[in-house]
Amino acid sequence: MPTASRLVAALAFGAVGYVIYITMLEIYADETVPVYLLPLCCLAGLWAGWVICGKHALVIKSGIGTGNSAIICEALVILLIMSFVNMIERSLRRRYDGPLEAIMDTFTLMFENGLRFGPPEMGIILLVGGFVSGAAAGIAGRRVPH
Repeated sequence: MPTASRLVAALAFGAVGYVIYITMLEIYADETVPVYLLPLCCLAGLWAGWVICGKHALVIKSGIGTGNSAIICEALVILLIMSFVNMIERSLRRRYDGPLEAIMDTFTLMFENGLRFGPPEMGIILLVGGFVSGAAAGIAGRRVPH
């Protein structure tokens, strides 16, 4: 059911997803940026805000706590989907001997992408973004009760 805290959380985490995208552009530098990266980051933020944070953000304290959980889930979803798409591209080039090797390589790629996209700026963005977005959802949940 739509609530004010869900709407605010979805919009706030979607904005954080856009900031994550901008930061990833700096990391890619001269490489080709995947076309799916902007929708992925924004939609992962919308999902994390609506489903994870907005559902449980009733006051500021619970908003901040679930905001931190939601931002971690958002980052993991982005990494997982990026790694899965990379694995599909590699499997179409026949780099794997079987399907199990391809699935296992998804998690290896996820770890490598996590190291690649893990500069201090990204950690600060995630920490501050989760805190501020969760607090905003908590304030909306407090002011506009279910």
